[in-house]
Amino acid sequence: MRKSTKKSTAAKAMHPEPVPEEVAPETAPEAAPETAPVAVRVQVKKKDFVERVALRSGAKKPAARDLTEAVLAVLGEALAKGETLVLPPLGKISVARAVGKSGGEILHVKLRRMALPEDAKKDEDSATDPLADAEE
Repeated sequence: MRKSTKKSTAAKAMHPEPVPEEVAPETAPEAAPETAPVAVRVQVKKKDFVERVALRSGAKKPAARDLTEAVLAVLGEALAKGETLVLPPLGKISVARAVGKSGGEILHVKLRRMALPEDAKKDEDSATDPLADAEE
């Protein structure tokens, strides 16, 4: 009987494995060169997400797991009700469309990311009125 060895998940969390994105044949470019870069999407699993929260907050993993699960549950409930969430570090999340399926509900959400502080400063500088002051 072979014993299983558990590898450190911290190493996996730092370097998640990319999951290649598949392109439908009808939408694939016709004359794409073979050296074209492949689009890659990285999936963050719940376990990895909890580890990131623990590292960022400095909390112990069991506490970070409990808090993360509670936050995810509250987010899911609010989105299921159709509520708009305004969460400054993340952005503004609203449900664009909901489709009921036999296996569950599919929510199409819209996420608007807030501008970074340095971008906001640039916008303020360019927001000045370009017209000259009216003479009296």
